[in-house]
Amino acid sequence: MNIKNNKIGLLSSIIIGVVLILGGLVYAWYNSEVLLTFNSASKMYKDGYYFTSAAKNDTESIYSVAIYDMLDTGYGTDDGKSEVYSIFGDDGIYFLEANPNDSKIKSMIEMYDKYANEEHGEDEMPPVSYLMVEVNNDSYSVLEEIADMIDSNRTYRDAGQLFDDFYLSKTSLTTNIAMHLGITLVAIGLGIGVIVVALFRRSKNQDTYERLCELDEHLRDNLGELENIADYVDKSLGVYIHKNHLILNTKFGFDMFNLNNLVWIYHNITKHKMYVFITVSVDYSLQINLYEDGKFREQRVMLSNNKNAQGAVESLLTYIGMNYPNSIVGFTPETREAYKNFKLSHR
Repeated sequence: MNIKNNKIGLLSSIIIGVVLILGGLVYAWYNSEVLLTFNSASKMYKDGYYFTSAAKNDTESIYSVAIYDMLDTGYGTDDGKSEVYSIFGDDGIYFLEANPNDSKIKSMIEMYDKYANEEHGEDEMPPVSYLMVEVNNDSYSVLEEIADMIDSNRTYRDAGQLFDDFYLSKTSLTTNIAMHLGITLVAIGLGIGVIVVALFRRSKNQDTYERLCELDEHLRDNLGELENIADYVDKSLGVYIHKNHLILNTKFGFDMFNLNNLVWIYHNITKHKMYVFITVSVDYSLQINLYEDGKFREQRVMLSNNKNAQGAVESLLTYIGMNYPNSIVGFTPETREAYKNFKLSHR
């Protein structure tokens, strides 16, 4: 007999962990275009994701638009949460819809108003701002009315320098970046966690093995002998009782508990369901509460996920109850109260 949750369990966990880590990295690489913008409109523009009128029909993408001047058209919603601006971009004048109370919009308006009221040399370039935008179709033909106000003789529209068949709206990649970054970090974190837990489990298994060998040196390098000398054996569960110690050798771990220190033990049943009422699997675990060296040790250990294990689990608890009468066995309001009183009396 070998420790069940050891080499194979460790290897499986490492493989799962590596797959999760690689999955997170691949996901990050696949979405690197979004992540590497760092939600910066100027970086997007420099990286080539800039808007021109050639992309006016692309309503699915997000662009960065370079703005060389910006004017408030005076059109907006009655609640003051939306305003239409004319902006001077790379290949013409576009209309921008944005919240006038947005700090970025307010600072841009103030900057261009200030620039317009100052004197500048002929060689001095106007300030350039960058804004993250998405394209929207003017399905209600509202922009044509605004365009008639600023281009009454259609000079700019006929020259292809003023566009009134679409408008831009201010947007952000904050949500996208947060989502992609969150998925990446969760996948990598889970992968690292699985590996760390597996390494910890292996180390704990070795500690338990050494404690068992100290209890009975005959079992060193001869763990299979436990099946012949233990007072209680249930190979289906991986449960043994030897020299007043409960030994659990399951696929979930290798654990040992001194039953002379046992205060309360009971089992939990967790049913995993599909479509609310179809039970697809059942987990059995033991809650083992000990009082050792003046301290309480409360631990829940997984025992089995075999649907038919309930009878074996109940037989184990019956055996413990009969042979360790000072222990509290099973979960009822009475046993819970008894354990509560024990804790109060051993503070």
